[in-house]
Amino acid sequence: MNFSRVQPFQKPMSFPLRALLLGVALSSGATGCQPEQDSAGGEEQTRTGEHSLRVANSLTTQALVLNAITTNPSASAMLTSGGLQNMFYPAGGSYASLQRQLLDPDAQQVMSYLVSCALDAGSQVPWTEPTSGTLHIWKGKLGLCPEWKTGAPSAECKNRVSACLLARNNALGRRVELSLRGEDPSRPSLFSLEGVTLPVEHDPNTDALVPSYSACATPSTVTTRDCGWKGDGIGRCVPGQFVRLGAGARAPDQCGTGAVLGSASGAPMMLRACEGITGCDDGSARRLALGVGACGTSQPSMSFTCPASGVFSVMSQAADSTQTGTVSVQEETGTPAGTAYPLSEAEVFSVREGAYFGNIFEPSALGAKVYVDEAGKIQGKQQVIRGAVYRKMYSCQAAGWSDAAAYAANRLCALPSSGANCAAIPTGTCVNPTAPAYPSSRCAFSDGPVVGGDMDFEKCRDSTTGATWNEPITVFLHDACALMPKGSDACRTNGQK
Repeated sequence: MNFSRVQPFQKPMSFPLRALLLGVALSSGATGCQPEQDSAGGEEQTRTGEHSLRVANSLTTQALVLNAITTNPSASAMLTSGGLQNMFYPAGGSYASLQRQLLDPDAQQVMSYLVSCALDAGSQVPWTEPTSGTLHIWKGKLGLCPEWKTGAPSAECKNRVSACLLARNNALGRRVELSLRGEDPSRPSLFSLEGVTLPVEHDPNTDALVPSYSACATPSTVTTRDCGWKGDGIGRCVPGQFVRLGAGARAPDQCGTGAVLGSASGAPMMLRACEGITGCDDGSARRLALGVGACGTSQPSMSFTCPASGVFSVMSQAADSTQTGTVSVQEETGTPAGTAYPLSEAEVFSVREGAYFGNIFEPSALGAKVYVDEAGKIQGKQQVIRGAVYRKMYSCQAAGWSDAAAYAANRLCALPSSGANCAAIPTGTCVNPTAPAYPSSRCAFSDGPVVGGDMDFEKCRDSTTGATWNEPITVFLHDACALMPKGSDACRTNGQK
């Protein structure tokens, strides 16, 4: 199969301010998306930020399409009959049969993602592990359906959560950072974009947390230590060109002539630059530079050659791990066109993948049934279902994919080579620039009116009944190949790797 990379969408916009105060960075002093698994596993929780719709996906397609909760007609009906808060704890009661379905590990994983999509960051759903009786917590994050915490969800709520679950699955089960965009007219700010996007905290090759983002176990003044760092921002540059950044000092190669770059306050600070959108450790091949007390000052600056990817990220921390400070990192003025720091969410996640819409919670529209019987055995896991298991879930692709059908199969199907065990029905192009009317275009809008300029597809029609769905979620990626098999040579832009 050949997949061509979609042309990255460049949103018309002015660049954000070139400085970011660390003290107002995303989430309780940490960077963008640090997953935190609860003690039972499941969804990798991401830290709440300025914009909560920055998330990661690693929900496997196989778990989504064959689990004892959402592909169990009776469990699905029970799940949407009341509030999530009291369904899974304490054990027993009117939800005993639903709680039994958690003997399926895939059901646990799906519920973790469901709660994350539906409830906000301040909400939690307790549940009891079926085998040990241990109490665990599913954490809310995105807040797409807050009413589900204590009561049954509305149709609109179910549609938004369904779209979120579909957007956050991938056949590879790999952690991939996403920008989810949509609209809720009753809450216009729900899908607002980040003005500054912070570096990712998980290694792109191993999916593991980069150790430098963990707290320091003991006090340290070692400048190369791999603990205690925080993300500052992501930038772009011209490959091969020199980049100079600082937070209160001249660039180290311009001590006598250059201008002071940026500023810092509090304790003396350090900077580290890494290739890509993810932070790094000192010994990583992606580490580009270290900035410590430069040009006779106690504050940092650094210079490095722009990597081949043209993308870099910046981390910071106090030189003494027991102290605190803030930085306002600034790039050298007059750098080559195409260099910018820090970048917004729209600039970092510029590849528009497509939209997801429909209703997973429709018992009569399931193509498979998985359940845990009264003896505690999981039934139905070995099924192979041709096409979509959820027959009221749909996807459409952004214009520009050379083989949208092949991409959709790999994105949506647990068995893509045979087009089996798929999570949704692909419907074609969301909006065709040359033929924007239905049926050539599945969605009425290429940029919903509630949040102008975020380029979310809205009012999308399905391919089975022609019904219009008003709660789609549009996915934007940083790398068009992120959800394809690692090492794939198939994703290209304008014929270039």
